[in-house]
Amino acid sequence: MRVCHIGFNFFPGQGLTIFYEFARHQARQGLDVMVIAPGRPDEPSVEIIDGVRVHRIPLHSIGRFSFDRIRFLIQASRILRGETLDLVHVYAFVGTGILSLLGKRKDTCWLYDCQTSAIKPPLLGLQNWLVKLESRGFDAITVLSEGIRDIVFGAGAPVAAIVPLGADFARFQPRPPDRALMSRLGIAATDCVLSYCGTLDHNRHMDKLIDAFAFVAGQNESAKLMIIGDGSALGELKQKVRKLKLDDRVLFTGLIPYGEIPAYLSITAIGLAFISMDACFEHQPPTKTVEYLAQGLPVIATDTAGNRTFVRHDVNGVLSRDSAEDYGQAMLDLVRDADRRLRLAARTRDSVKEFDWGEIVRMRVIPTYRRILDECEPTAG
Repeated sequence: MRVCHIGFNFFPGQGLTIFYEFARHQARQGLDVMVIAPGRPDEPSVEIIDGVRVHRIPLHSIGRFSFDRIRFLIQASRILRGETLDLVHVYAFVGTGILSLLGKRKDTCWLYDCQTSAIKPPLLGLQNWLVKLESRGFDAITVLSEGIRDIVFGAGAPVAAIVPLGADFARFQPRPPDRALMSRLGIAATDCVLSYCGTLDHNRHMDKLIDAFAFVAGQNESAKLMIIGDGSALGELKQKVRKLKLDDRVLFTGLIPYGEIPAYLSITAIGLAFISMDACFEHQPPTKTVEYLAQGLPVIATDTAGNRTFVRHDVNGVLSRDSAEDYGQAMLDLVRDADRRLRLAARTRDSVKEFDWGEIVRMRVIPTYRRILDECEPTAG
């Protein structure tokens, strides 16, 4: 089977982990896989990564309002017209309708993979409507969760499959602390490190996490907060930390390459799956949550439907409201109770073993591809 994956995200890169993981696991399981992705200035335009042939289109920006998006879509269409493929797997973003118009070829099926409903203002409803409209140019649709399906396409709308997020269990697994990294970051063996890994945009309301940690820091000297990631709110979050005089207790690492994140989690005692409890995030299962659990970390997760996909309260983690008071108290309770952390950690990895990327690809994705190819009747481009 010849498959092409297209996403408006660096490969590999943070932000669309499923793009990288699906492609490389499919290649490992015998599919002929290629990828079309944006490229950074220092990256080769074509290379083989983990058995995947990667075509990169150099761009200045992959931001929401970048005009480079149009250039990416046009050049991706040109690459597609030169390939013979069974299926094109597109990770939905506004503008992908252009791909299905310009890049279609006879005997190729097109899959529209909707990973999220609109989460960034303004005009969330309009964004969801555009996604639904563009999906009509494709032969099949898959979604990340039932909630996202209902929000974007309508309650109970027919889709080819609901395919969850996962974790790379070979990469994210229990491991000894990286002592060299601890030394470089100024973390002592007696510190209890709480780590958040993810996007730091304003709509994530990460200021509430800082306030929650300020409550913990005031009552426990061993607690440190490590924030891994980047985003539009990073500068303001750093300013808030300085204002609260927590510079020596809060560490901002910036953007860390995907392959290096397990080393940072190895020096972590508690994973923070803080997701603002807004309607637009409610049904979004976070990759960070299952990665923490795969690495054997007890998790403090906000009580969203997405987090409940992976976390069972007081079994493999703790569920909390997203207020600074509630989340801060959950953090403090777990920092103070080492025995409870060990009890939760003992159950984490086994509790999410069905979400290993390799198993998801083998048991859900490839069978879905075969069903789509059996059922769809691709039209000539």
